[in-house]
Amino acid sequence: MGAAGRVLVQGGGVGGLSLAAALGQRGVEVDVVEAAGSDAVLGVGLNQPNNALAALQEIGVREQCLAVGFPFEPLVVWSPAGAQVAAIPPPAGRYGTPSNNAISRPAYNAILRDAAEKAGARIRTGATIWEMTEDADGVEVELATWTGKHTPPVRDAGSGSDRYDLVGGFDGVRSKVREHLFGDRYTPEFTGSANWRITLPRPADLTSIAFALAGPVKAVLTPISAEQMYIALVTPEPGNPRHDPDDFPRLVRDRMAGFSGRLGELRDSIRDDASINYTPLEQVVVREPWFRGRIAIAGDAAHTSTPHLAQGAAMAVEDAVTLAAALDEHSSLSQALDAWYRRRRDRALFVADMSLALLKQESGKDLTEREAELLQLGIPGAQARLAQEAY
Repeated sequence: MGAAGRVLVQGGGVGGLSLAAALGQRGVEVDVVEAAGSDAVLGVGLNQPNNALAALQEIGVREQCLAVGFPFEPLVVWSPAGAQVAAIPPPAGRYGTPSNNAISRPAYNAILRDAAEKAGARIRTGATIWEMTEDADGVEVELATWTGKHTPPVRDAGSGSDRYDLVGGFDGVRSKVREHLFGDRYTPEFTGSANWRITLPRPADLTSIAFALAGPVKAVLTPISAEQMYIALVTPEPGNPRHDPDDFPRLVRDRMAGFSGRLGELRDSIRDDASINYTPLEQVVVREPWFRGRIAIAGDAAHTSTPHLAQGAAMAVEDAVTLAAALDEHSSLSQALDAWYRRRRDRALFVADMSLALLKQESGKDLTEREAELLQLGIPGAQARLAQEAY
């Protein structure tokens, strides 16, 4: 028998659903609660590097992701005018080909949710943890109905509580589970930059991720299907302003003023009614064990990273499948969680630290000695490390 027979997962994103599928497939009883409603915006798209695809193979969804995504190999570097100046080949490693698969976020979420439900997980959206009371034998949990980002949840009066062997928080950069564990010791820090994501038709010759820099502004073009791509625009946003969504198209075009050629044409094609996601880039890195007793955090709740290595969601999937394996391999929960944390810590923190160093380099910010040392690897060196070491 494993270390946990009944688990509650807070967070129904990539990491939480991967954990639910991995545990359910091992016979563990799993409940998932996700604060956002079932029709919430899930984001635009993301890249699945081959280490993520290997982890997804463990829960049997790799081929589904490849079928609906856009597999590719090199990372292409463009000039500010959109002319190719270099191609970074994927490093040799243990995870095979394809080296990358870009996929729409809603399609990815649907695949993972289906896998979790087929494994027996019960998923409730629009709900969050209200209160947790832990003792030596379990965690008593009461839930609440989530009412929005800026309004408090409403306690589920009369519904009682449920008891779990483990509560896992895959609930993002503003994790309530992390707050329960650590109070205000770890709060999100604004990096000074933000990420704009704009979906556009895919040019026929865009067959891999391409990125270009114009001063401190970085544009990353990612094909996510035969028909679609998105531009991720990373820009300095001093003071963490709260922009009016009605102004997003104009603001994006303004921030892309330094691009020309085909990138300028893409900029000018952004209509005033375009759907644009805006996300301030925040970071939290927990540099001590990600668990206490029967409560643990993982993914962005434990080690948020900026998008500069395209590995944030991959780290969440790796966290999930390795946590499920550790719970299966150990009869003691404390031993399982300790073994999992030690297995994951250095790899996940490397991604978070390297990604932030790349952002600071691109935006011209002062670097720490540790960041300068990391940057000597460059993107190819970082990719090689991740491709060659086991997750």
